[in-house]
Amino acid sequence: MLALVSQLQSKGIEIAHLDLGGGIGIKYDDEQTIDIATYVSSVLDKVGDLEIILEPGRAIVGNAGVFVTKVEFLKQNSEHSFAIIDGAMNDLLRPAFYNAYHKVLPVNENTKGIDANWDLVGPICETGDFLAKNRKLSLSEGDFLAFMSAGAYGFTMSSNYNSRPRVAEVMVSNDTHTLVRERETIQDLFNKEYIIND
Repeated sequence: MLALVSQLQSKGIEIAHLDLGGGIGIKYDDEQTIDIATYVSSVLDKVGDLEIILEPGRAIVGNAGVFVTKVEFLKQNSEHSFAIIDGAMNDLLRPAFYNAYHKVLPVNENTKGIDANWDLVGPICETGDFLAKNRKLSLSEGDFLAFMSAGAYGFTMSSNYNSRPRVAEVMVSNDTHTLVRERETIQDLFNKEYIIND
C-alpha cells in the first residue's frame, strides 16, 4: 500500500489517509490471534503522516456478548446425543451457515447431569438448525447454556425465520444488568400486516 501511495504521489496524486479495513479475528477457542496494540504500533511506525483508519469491529465486540439458551429436552440413541435447546439458527446463524465454532459453557455447572458429547440443536425442523455439535457437557433438562463470542453475530444477524420472535437483549456491567431490548412477541410479528377486505 505504501509503495502505491508513493507511486501516486510521484504522479501528483496526494493520498491523505489509508483505510486498512478489518480482518482482525477474534479468539473463539484456542486460536492464536494478533495483539491489536502491537499491530497498530507497527503500522504507525511505517506510515508517517498518513491518517490510518482501522475497522477492528468483531475483534472488539465479538467476545463482548453471549447468547444464553435453555435445554428443553434431551434425546439419546445409539449414535447421537441431542440436546434440544430453545435457541435456534435464527438466533445465532453462524453455526448453521458457516459451520462456525462458538464455545459453549454451562451457566451453572451440573455435576448430576448426563455426561455425553452433545449436539445442541434448535426447535426449527431443519437439518441445519444446530448451534454446536459434539460438545462434551454434563446436561439436564432445564440447564442454561452460554454460547460465547456472540457479540458481533447474535442479534445483528438474527431474523424472524419460521415466525420466531427475536430474543431480548440485556446489557451487563459489573454486577448490574439492564434490559435494553424487549423480547419480541408473536403479536409483534403481525403488527405491520393488514387484512385485505373484499
